[in-house]
Amino acid sequence: MNLLALAGQIDAGKFQPHLENHLPAETISRLHEMNVEGIDNQLKQVIRNPIDLTGEMSKDLLELYYTASWFNLFEILRVPPDAAVFEIAAGDTIYIPRALNAYSGNTTNATNATNATYVTANLNKELSKGFFQKTADLDIQIKIIEDDGVNLLDYYEHDSFEVVSFHHALNDIIQTIIADIEGIDTVNNNWWTIEPQMLQAVMRYNDQGKLKEAAYEPFIKIIDTCTKLLKKGGYIIFDNCTYAGYEQIGYSSEFHSSYIRLAREWITEANLDLEEVELDLYDKNWWMILKKL
Repeated sequence: MNLLALAGQIDAGKFQPHLENHLPAETISRLHEMNVEGIDNQLKQVIRNPIDLTGEMSKDLLELYYTASWFNLFEILRVPPDAAVFEIAAGDTIYIPRALNAYSGNTTNATNATNATYVTANLNKELSKGFFQKTADLDIQIKIIEDDGVNLLDYYEHDSFEVVSFHHALNDIIQTIIADIEGIDTVNNNWWTIEPQMLQAVMRYNDQGKLKEAAYEPFIKIIDTCTKLLKKGGYIIFDNCTYAGYEQIGYSSEFHSSYIRLAREWITEANLDLEEVELDLYDKNWWMILKKL
């Protein structure tokens, strides 16, 4: 999301207390002492390419950026406050459930807060455990399906969700597809321990010109499944970001930064029942919003 616009919203108190209450008191106090320009400058030091997490408040600002950006998307797209939202490959990151919880509880009909439902599919048991612990204080209904995302139609009928979300998940999907081919166990191993191995494998396939041949069909199968799960007029939303240090483990920041473009090309080629919605506040290089026709 546009950082100056977001800084203005933070300065105006839009996210008090429903999103800011998850941040440390010191961070909230410092933000409240700043004007719009100061908040914008702080955000720019973190939300960049690559993401910079070396500053004092960097992790807090990263969380606020993403929770607020998704909150605003729910608002702009007029997602119902009692929506069912499905997230692919959340891992143990909880920006979207926190955004949904805040959005649902911020409407004039506050009783809808507990009616909103958040579902994610996660194969990695350790990440699922951490996710449950982090979301224990939320009012919305939380469900985790410990299965491959492509099997979701075994659990939910067509037209079940208003939103399907991919937060920093395109890379996880491609990594998992390649890991499966390479025989890397992504279910029982610690994800962060095996991630360098997965990233290196993805780069080998890309450098050898074999990535599309290996990953296109299973990737599109997941997107097709998500489209079927989506209600007519619902949205599939992607975001992406690049973290520092990829080159040090044999991976490419440039390649990683192109995931939205790659997904856009593959989904367009597949000719699914989706059309892209462009929003001025959301950079097409890092965000993609698709509406089901």
